Amino acid sequence: MGNDWYDHDRNEHRDRREWLSGKPPKPYNDRLPEPEPSLWKDFDRYLSLRNLSPGIARANLWYPSRSAGDDAPRIVIPATSSVSANKFWQARVMGGALGFSPVRYQSPHGCRSGDAIIVVWPGNPGSIGYRASTVVEGPMDALAAAEAGIIGVALMGASPPPERIDLTVKLVRGTICYVVIDSDQPAALVAVMSQLSNLGVQCRLRDPSPAKDLADLSLSRRKQLLSD
Repeated sequence: MGNDWYDHDRNEHRDRREWLSGKPPKPYNDRLPEPEPSLWKDFDRYLSLRNLSPGIARANLWYPSRSAGDDAPRIVIPATSSVSANKFWQARVMGGALGFSPVRYQSPHGCRSGDAIIVVWPGNPGSIGYRASTVVEGPMDALAAAEAGIIGVALMGASPPPERIDLTVKLVRGTICYVVIDSDQPAALVAVMSQLSNLGVQCRLRDPSPAKDLADLSLSRRKQLLSD
């Protein structure tokens, strides 16, 4: 996911080092950015242009905003955490469709993310009975997985802290978990798959090449990749 993700990973591990050193932990973020209803058409258009489902995004409470870290038009993607007070989020700029070019992803400044991950459900959030799940780096890839009928979990980076791995295990254990690498840095999610496997998750490694990641594939190719 480029430098955005590397910066996010560095910040996460810096925060963890500070916590282990005895410094007071940073607070959780306690609110989501304000929505901007005038951007719904741009929201739908941006996702559609990327062959992603606006309907599934809306069902998972994604929404447009101009107050997610800056005033650029962004898609706010609420995270899931075991801590109810943790309102972490990511916000993807809709620049590809609208001509803006600020940093691609924003997240709450000065706050810790804890075990927050992005979970995208194919149907009703929290539904049971899915046989398969997908673990990926970025939210758009998780949305791509959900459109293929599979629970999508985005770790929001290549080197997630242990808290995120633990919550991911709780959500995907009992399913066949397809770990889809980003083809430009495959080693990162291979290491994640090893952690998941050691914690009892039944994993399958998938490579989207020649595409960069799952979201770059067509829906039919996604479904083919996310199957036995």
